[in-house]
Amino acid sequence: CAGQSKEESNSPPQETEDGSDDPKAGTSVAPTMWLGAQNGWLYVHSAVANWKKCLHSIKLKDSVLSLVHVKGRVLVALADGTLAIFHRSEGGQWDLSNYHLMDLGRPHHSIRCMAMVHDKVWCGYKNKIHVIQPKSMQIEKSFDAHPRRESQVRQLAWIGDGVWVSIRLDSTLRLYHALTHQHLQDVDIEPYVSKMLGTGKLGFSFVRITALLIGGNRLWVGTGNGVVISIPLTETNKVSPTSSGGVAGGVIHVYADDNPEKSSGSFIPYCSMAQAQLCFHGHRDAVKFFVSVPGNVLATLNGSVLDSPSEGQGSSAQPEAEAQSVHNVLVLSGGEGYIDFRIGDGEDDETEEGEVPGGAPQMKPAVCKAERSHIIVWQLSAH
Repeated sequence: CAGQSKEESNSPPQETEDGSDDPKAGTSVAPTMWLGAQNGWLYVHSAVANWKKCLHSIKLKDSVLSLVHVKGRVLVALADGTLAIFHRSEGGQWDLSNYHLMDLGRPHHSIRCMAMVHDKVWCGYKNKIHVIQPKSMQIEKSFDAHPRRESQVRQLAWIGDGVWVSIRLDSTLRLYHALTHQHLQDVDIEPYVSKMLGTGKLGFSFVRITALLIGGNRLWVGTGNGVVISIPLTETNKVSPTSSGGVAGGVIHVYADDNPEKSSGSFIPYCSMAQAQLCFHGHRDAVKFFVSVPGNVLATLNGSVLDSPSEGQGSSAQPEAEAQSVHNVLVLSGGEGYIDFRIGDGEDDETEEGEVPGGAPQMKPAVCKAERSHIIVWQLSAH
């Protein structure tokens, strides 16, 4: 899957346990999930019932790299530098046969990333960011995210009135104002990663940013070395100005935040590496993606987590062990392999498994366990 986007509805259809009582549940009138493929195929599935069944599909002229849904439109970024814009038909279903193509200019370059920013869509195109108005299908604003023409914008993460931007083969994150497009801050993660892990664990590869997400009021950064970093976000009205005057790269003082719930347009998400946290659980190769979803677990009063609601039912548990509902956010990272950076990758131990006691070579599995694709899950409780 080259890209995916969930189209949401304010009033999802009501379902029975088998999900079949609403006739609209099996159509694209209801909420849908869009999948884009490297071969140019675009697939639309239901997000509420019979997920395996493809409702609509169409073959586009190049690879699908990114998908965004905003205000009843789905924008599909293609590797040939064009945007395909889809809308619903009069009957309420998505019409994949009637779409608009928008050219972002010549020479053509891949549109590597997109992000919804308020009611606009930001597109990463070479070293530039194009701000698109989905309804008029016009470029409202274009600006350079990096001075080098050969650079490429790779990831975008938006919350409030700020957008964090990463550049290909670069360890520096850049913060831009969502409305004025002013460059607000630079944050280089390379010194922090090298200090925490040492150059030995990183080898000869330099630190580059490969995944970016805002979730749980933190900026999540994944690197090409498999390292995951989370940095708390700081509201502007909680920031103490410094001698730098708030210019890009300036020092940010962070104070406690009594309100963990942030709403779009309410603040600018500054951050400081002084408050960053590096996770010792990571991937052997580059972090491919992050996903943030709301979660709910059952936790006892002493902090232990129950695997399922059935655990503890009918037992004579003490009052202090009674389960209570804890609202939280789950952040998932995806990548090849798993590694605990405190221990190492254990490659030497695994190579010994390739021989039997008699000395004859033994066929190893095509992909050993430590090299398989892994998803790592973090839980962030909302206090």
